[in-house]
Amino acid sequence: MKIGRNFASTRGIQWIRNSSSSVSSDSSPNFSFSGAGFLISYHLGVAVYLQEKNLLTSKSKVAGASGGAITALAIAADQDLVAVQNDVKAMAALCRSEGTWGRLEPRLRHLFKERFYSSVDIDQLSERLTIVTQQIWPKWELLHADKFDSVDDLYGAIVASCHVPFYLTRQFWTPFRGHFYIDGGLYNIVPEMPGYTKVCVFHAHLLRRLDYNISPSIDPEFPFTIWELARFALFPPEAFVLDQIFELGKKSATLWVENEDKAKNSQ
Repeated sequence: MKIGRNFASTRGIQWIRNSSSSVSSDSSPNFSFSGAGFLISYHLGVAVYLQEKNLLTSKSKVAGASGGAITALAIAADQDLVAVQNDVKAMAALCRSEGTWGRLEPRLRHLFKERFYSSVDIDQLSERLTIVTQQIWPKWELLHADKFDSVDDLYGAIVASCHVPFYLTRQFWTPFRGHFYIDGGLYNIVPEMPGYTKVCVFHAHLLRRLDYNISPSIDPEFPFTIWELARFALFPPEAFVLDQIFELGKKSATLWVENEDKAKNSQ
């Protein structure tokens, strides 16, 4: 596979540093994860590095939309994120061999049952996790789900958040709690959560969102263009590419921590 170069330079970009999301040894930062598709590997790499540095802890609150919601659930449920990365690669291989469009929901359900169904603590999740999805009927409203009645209700929230029309299933919308929903990241890719550090799998500066703290834009050597990333998100790449994206997520998190430390030390 040909590896592309980012077509837009990050040189000269002035990043917005939100003091409420800065690294502090006295508190655990909270994180909001963007929609991602199969770029969830980037989120997992970010999260693994932050856990290694004790910046993403059991006290951190997490939020997400679409693939970011799955990432947030895995973190809040204290799952082995490297094992989740292996799940992503296995699902990607299945999708490449059997097709993706309109066929993902049964595979997501199987993964959820294997990974989460018997192990999640609903009360614990309600203290840490927010899943964002877009209600389209009976009214247009963004839902921030942070209380769950059961594991099935939790799964319903994940499906609603991940429901790209005609992609997850063959339907435009999906039912959840008696209403109809679509993907939570389609209209606001990173959930807006006050005080949360924002993580986006796409280049923040190309989205004109310099308040996205961790994204490919932070890495001047990031090898993929935003168009390549969009293709990877919907058309799952091979395992070695997903592993590369995972490592790039770790690198982006590393650069963010270094930048935050430099800013703090210069004050």
